[in-house]
Amino acid sequence: MQIKLRPELDRRLIAQVFKTQGRVHIPDTLAPASAEALFTQLSAHTPWQLSLNVGQRHLDLAHQQLMLLSPEQRETMSRQMLEQSQRGFQYVFENFPIYDLYQAGERAHPLLAMHEFLNSQEFLQFARDATGLQDIAFADSQATRYLPGHFLTEHDDAIAGKRRLAAYVFGFTPQWRADWGGTLQFIDRDGHVAEGYVPKFNVLNLFRVPQKHSVSYVTPAAAGQARYSITGWLRAPDG
Repeated sequence: MQIKLRPELDRRLIAQVFKTQGRVHIPDTLAPASAEALFTQLSAHTPWQLSLNVGQRHLDLAHQQLMLLSPEQRETMSRQMLEQSQRGFQYVFENFPIYDLYQAGERAHPLLAMHEFLNSQEFLQFARDATGLQDIAFADSQATRYLPGHFLTEHDDAIAGKRRLAAYVFGFTPQWRADWGGTLQFIDRDGHVAEGYVPKFNVLNLFRVPQKHSVSYVTPAAAGQARYSITGWLRAPDG
């Protein structure tokens, strides 16, 4: 799979917005054929797993593992997530760990080509130009799918040792309504939503780390739809 940026992107304007706001929404980021090919893989050919945290513990559960849970175990897990979301950091969505699989030597799934694109000089230089962060050295990545009931509570992405400079979200959601939720929300000092990006198709959202943000709860009204993205962090060299 060949993945290319759309050559008409106005890098100067993108950089101006990012410098002023600390974030930028970029429509029509990839060449149309690249965006369509990625959407096809995400929507039809990706083996999703459920990703969530129970307290400080991160869990990835394949479909087969979920089927083995008893109704009582599912109820306990749902209750623990609800309690945690009321007082702390909580997330639940589906993912496909592109970066981890690539690091482990996996190359078979077509989405692994996204890792190579994200770490190509074409994209890394674009990211440096767009953000002004010249220390960007590499990108990690995962594919995500949000369905009704999924969400990601407020956090700022700052984790010691990760050397995250900026976060990125490539969106591949062709049909969505704002009132379905799933909005990438930026939270100001007073706890208000300062800005929000509704799921769209072939868009790139870039924002500086640390910065408080969340993904709003996807409502039951989104039944039959999904919020697709490829997301991760642009990071400084290790060490």
